[in-house]
Amino acid sequence: MTRPTVHGGEQLPIGRRVARWRVRRRLTQQMLADRLGKSKSWVDKVERGVRALDRYSVVRDIATVLRIDPTELLDPHEPAPTPPVTSLDGVDTIRTALARYHHQPTHLPVDQLRRHTGHAWLAYHHAQYPQLLRTLPTLLDTTHHTPALRASAYQITALVLVKLGAADLSWLAADRAATTDPTSNATIAVAQALRALGRDRLALTATLDATDTTTDHRVRGTLLLQAGLGR
Repeated sequence: MTRPTVHGGEQLPIGRRVARWRVRRRLTQQMLADRLGKSKSWVDKVERGVRALDRYSVVRDIATVLRIDPTELLDPHEPAPTPPVTSLDGVDTIRTALARYHHQPTHLPVDQLRRHTGHAWLAYHHAQYPQLLRTLPTLLDTTHHTPALRASAYQITALVLVKLGAADLSWLAADRAATTDPTSNATIAVAQALRALGRDRLALTATLDATDTTTDHRVRGTLLLQAGLGR
C-alpha cells in the first residue's frame, strides 16, 4: 500500500497526513468531523497544524474512522528496527517487573498515572523503544492498584516486547492485560503476541470473537483491522 505521507523526501506534519488520508477515503472535513463527534472547525485546525494532536486516544479515533492503523499517522515509515541498545537488559528489567506479585501502594494521583500511560502510548507509536524499556517497569509498578491503567500498561508492554522479538514474554503481558481488564481492547495485544508466536489462526479467532463483545464501532473497526493483518 502506498503511504501518502512523504513529500520531497520530507515527512509531512501529522495534520497534513490526516488530510491526505481523509481525501483518500473520500471524506469531507464535515464528514470526518461528524464521525469523530467534533466540529468542522476542529478538523480544519488539525489539518492546518493550528491544533496539535498530542493525545493518543484522539489519534487512534481518527485512524479508526480513516480505516488505517494509528502508525500511518504517527510513524509513516516502515517499522523501526530493533534498537541496537541494551535491549536484552531492558527486556530483563521488564521480566523482573512482570515477576513481581507484591507491590507497595503508590501515592501518585490517578490523573498523573493516566498522563504517564498516555505518554507511554505516544512513545510506542513513535518507536521510542529505548525510552519505554526504561519507563515501563515503573509504569507497571505504579499502576498496579488502578486496574484500567494497569491493563493499558500491560498492553503497551506486550506490544513493545513483540517489537523486540520477546514473543513469549509478550504473550505473558498480553494475557495479564486481558485478565486485568477483559475488554475488547486487550485483545489487540493478545493478537499481536499470538502472531509473533506464529499462531496466526488463534490470533484471527481471538480478534473476530472479540468483535461480538463490544458495541463501540471504533473498537470493532480496530479489531477487524487486526483480524485482517493475520489473514
